Amino acid sequence: MIDKAGRNAVVTALAVCCGYIVCFSPLFILDILFVIGLAVDFESWYYKLVTLLMFANSVINPFIYAAKYREFQRGVRSLLSKINRNQQQYQVSAVI
Repeated sequence: MIDKAGRNAVVTALAVCCGYIVCFSPLFILDILFVIGLAVDFESWYYKLVTLLMFANSVINPFIYAAKYREFQRGVRSLLSKINRNQQQYQVSAVI
């Protein structure tokens, strides 16, 4: 039997893998079409969208981790509170 933490890790890994497949598959398909000799317009809106989707994979991973791991959530909250405190100190010292 897998404990709750192990199950959470498996679900998170599957979510990351699915995100990777969804984001990279269109680009890989276009690349395969190009390699086998079909005309691929690298200036088309579709190619630009597919490339943007590939980069979106890097953006969605932190959200997947944030949704699944409490420790990650605590770390983000801690970081944001430190940034907020530093900005408030800067504003107070700028007024003085």
